[in-house]
Amino acid sequence: MLRTAQRLFAAQGLDVSLDEIARRAGVGPGTVHRHFPTKQALYLAVAIDQLRHLVAEGEALTGTDDPAALFTLLARMMASGAENATVKSALTAAEFDLRSAAPDVAADLTHQVAGLLDRAHSAGVVRHDLTVDEVMALVAGAFAAIRHADAETSRERSAHIAQLILDGLRPQPR
Repeated sequence: MLRTAQRLFAAQGLDVSLDEIARRAGVGPGTVHRHFPTKQALYLAVAIDQLRHLVAEGEALTGTDDPAALFTLLARMMASGAENATVKSALTAAEFDLRSAAPDVAADLTHQVAGLLDRAHSAGVVRHDLTVDEVMALVAGAFAAIRHADAETSRERSAHIAQLILDGLRPQPR
C-alpha cells in the first residue's frame, strides 16, 4: 500500500485520494482510512518507509567490499529524494521534520552513511576532510537543488545534479 501511495503521489501529485490509493493497492478504502486517518499520516508513513529501505540498502552495501559504496548509497538517497519530492514538500508544509518524526530511522540511516564514509576515507576515495554531518547536509541540499532545477520528474536531470554533488566529495587532485 505504501509503495502504491508513493508511486501515485510521484505521478499524480498530492491530490490523489485515499480511495484511489486503496483501489490501486487492491484493498478496501476502510483499510487505508483505518491505517492512515489523514493524508498527512500517509505522507509520513511513505517517507519513513523510504528511509527504512535506504537503511536496508546501506546495510547491504556495508556487507560488500566496495570502498566507494558510499557513493552508491548517496546516489540512491538523492534519487529517492527526487522521487519523493512531492511527499517531502507536503511534510515540510505540515511542519514535519523526518528527523523528529522518525528519529530512530533517521539515526540508523546516518549510522549507515557514517560507516560507509569511514570505509571510503580509509580507501582514500573521498575527501579526507568530509564529515558525516556534511554528507547529510549535502544530500538535503541536493533535494533543494533538484527541486530548484525543476528536475524532480526527470531521472536523467536529477541524476546529473546528484552526480555533480557526488563529484565534489571525491579527493581533489593536487
